[in-house]
Amino acid sequence: MRTLESARDFGIGVARWTTRVPAVVVRGGQRRTLGVFLLLMAIVYFGALLWFGWLNGALLVNGKARWNAFQFADLRARAVAMYDSQGRYFGIVHPETENDHLGEFDRGDLAPFGASPDHKAVPVADAPPYFWRCVVYTEDRHRGELRNRYGVDVLHLARLPISSRGGSTLEMQLARSMWKMHSRNSNPMLRKFHELSEAPVLNHYLVNDSDTEGLERWFSQHIPLVQGGGDEQGSIYGVYAAGQFLFGKRAEELDAAEQLVLAAAVRRPIAWPADEEARAGILYDLIGVEKHMGRALLCASDKARLADGTRVIPDARVRKRTRERLAELRVPANVGQTNPDFLAILRDEGITAEVPLVAPMRLGKELAPNVQREVVAELTDLFAPVAQAEATKAAVPAKREPTRLTGTHPWRGKVREVDVTLDVAENSRFRAKARMAAIALGETLSATGRFRTGALPVQELSADGSLRLHEGDMPLVIAAADETGRIVRYYNSSSTTAYSGYGDTRQLIRGFGRGPYDRTNESRPVGSVAKLAAALLLAQGGETNPDKTVSNACMSGLSQRCAGSAVGATPARVTLRRAFGSSLNPAVVRALGEGTTIEQIVTLMDALGFYVPAQNRGTPVATNLALGRFAGRPRAVHWLAAAALSAAQGRTDLVMQPYFVERYWLIEPTAQGNYTFRQETPARTSLDVHEGISEGGAKFLRAVLSQPICDAEHGTLRRLTAWCAAGRKDVTLHIAKTGSVSSGPAGGSYDESDLWIAGGIEFSDGRSYSYVISLGAGSPRAAFAKDLGGGILSPLADILLQDLLEDQT
Repeated sequence: MRTLESARDFGIGVARWTTRVPAVVVRGGQRRTLGVFLLLMAIVYFGALLWFGWLNGALLVNGKARWNAFQFADLRARAVAMYDSQGRYFGIVHPETENDHLGEFDRGDLAPFGASPDHKAVPVADAPPYFWRCVVYTEDRHRGELRNRYGVDVLHLARLPISSRGGSTLEMQLARSMWKMHSRNSNPMLRKFHELSEAPVLNHYLVNDSDTEGLERWFSQHIPLVQGGGDEQGSIYGVYAAGQFLFGKRAEELDAAEQLVLAAAVRRPIAWPADEEARAGILYDLIGVEKHMGRALLCASDKARLADGTRVIPDARVRKRTRERLAELRVPANVGQTNPDFLAILRDEGITAEVPLVAPMRLGKELAPNVQREVVAELTDLFAPVAQAEATKAAVPAKREPTRLTGTHPWRGKVREVDVTLDVAENSRFRAKARMAAIALGETLSATGRFRTGALPVQELSADGSLRLHEGDMPLVIAAADETGRIVRYYNSSSTTAYSGYGDTRQLIRGFGRGPYDRTNESRPVGSVAKLAAALLLAQGGETNPDKTVSNACMSGLSQRCAGSAVGATPARVTLRRAFGSSLNPAVVRALGEGTTIEQIVTLMDALGFYVPAQNRGTPVATNLALGRFAGRPRAVHWLAAAALSAAQGRTDLVMQPYFVERYWLIEPTAQGNYTFRQETPARTSLDVHEGISEGGAKFLRAVLSQPICDAEHGTLRRLTAWCAAGRKDVTLHIAKTGSVSSGPAGGSYDESDLWIAGGIEFSDGRSYSYVISLGAGSPRAAFAKDLGGGILSPLADILLQDLLEDQT
């Protein structure tokens, strides 16, 4: 007791001594001193509120510019979710496929933010309600109270000299997530002060009195919720991607229990391991049990109330069902299940063995590499005309900032989800087969001495004994589409959008990103596959006799494979069937000269998206067509093959340009500053090639365009004679043409820079597909073969056709 009394007396003495000096100064004794002290504290308190809430947020420290920077970060983070033809989610567009970093802002406008964190988040129109209420209860319980205004809990300011942990409001956490200005090794006190400085900016623009809808939406999109899920960016942001990762659901489809699990992950993002026991421990920490409640179960309890007195889950029956559902979610098998088809493919390809799931970005990259790039390229082409029309209308923008916030990609911030035409599971299996066939083909061709090793993919044995795959340095593209134009098979060995046009054909914008496809910059000649167009034009001109003979005498500039040529001499007169089957150029040129006009050729090739490079404009148009000196991307060649197939079948409907994007969900802003989503099917580019083609013309096309396959002696595709429709019961029609582009002597003895196969097949069950196979980069400096021709790609065509035949769905 004496010890306690001594301690009490000591404390009283210290208090009297510390107030004695101020009492003399104030001249009113200790009571007045206390009053002055409280007044000073009030001034400091309300001064802090004034600083953080109004001056700092609206007027000082360039608050408007910082809000613009936050808007820029929001725009940069808007990701596009992707679903396959079966409605299965297979990831989001990866940042590396967009490549327009800081394209909308001058770097000075972003000070003091040096760069965007480049995280990706799929937009949500409304935050899941229980997710938000649980987050407020567990993370910012004093929201709306006098102590917690303008995005700052002022009472926690006093803790900063002692501890920088805790006390972060939701605005502070959002600022931290959107701008990673400091690494974890930096001064935590400095980080906290930066968060305190930025939180009022977000509060000022996102919170309107008691209306927190804007803050709810931003928080649910930009907060990291999962870590270590195989995502290159380190975290999965937002309730949409995290909901798909953990539960396989869109944000608006999450039930109350799933929302609470995600809310519990706000404090510490889930580090999701492969070990099931460790995953069970994580779920226990998030959910808990009745005696030891985790955050999720606490939010579902009867005692969880917000500052206004309402419970986190107001309805008692919903609370009960939520607790029951949380008990189910404590079992690891009920959380984080990748689609079984996807998982089987990943395991077959050795990508993962026991890991039960992978993060959205990695899932998309592993299951459908390059498809993301093609989707981005197609969206750019779809939205570019609209963007250009709007730019024409607004000659002088009203303000500079909004125009810089539109983004360099015309689809950015306008598209939320995309349904692609591929069954990603089936296509992944095809991709594996195509890759192995390309490796085997490369090994075979390299042994001939007429093919440069490394052009096609190759497997090498590393020092540790494992096999490593090196993709070829020449883009290899294989694509097939059904009769409606939907691309159902796709393989690309490169990291470019080779199918949709790449390199100089897509304009750079301010040094960042790529614009829409510009065919006037296309320089890639297509070789003899252009003879598909020549056959179409002859049929449109009334030609019905495939055995009509034409002169094949040598012409100026066309000395190869003609009568009288020293190399590859042929008869002086040949049938059209033989001319197309063997690529006898003089005969095809003369046939075109007799039966078509220049206007017809130019009109057709222009409609299909081909272009004549400047160096070939002095050559007669018919010669350019027969030799394939028109330039085009693989998508244009594919469309040409689809048109030839449709005409040969005798169909009369429009021929759709092959496409990846089945439909998409548009983000539509509302007058209140929010947005909704609307599903839309894009307008298809189509072509009518059937005018003037009679039944006899269709038979003519079938005859001359099946000859390259069926002529076992002279056909340019004689390696595919096993697929000639005349000798198979399961194939009713098969047309195709090869193409090769000679670039002249380059790189030693190699002078072929591009090889092609394009065609179409109809099976006896009624299914039909157009296809294109392309190898090359369109540059004479990239020559990789010598006198081999497009027919060397036949093994790849064989793999594709067999895969399509076996696909009975």
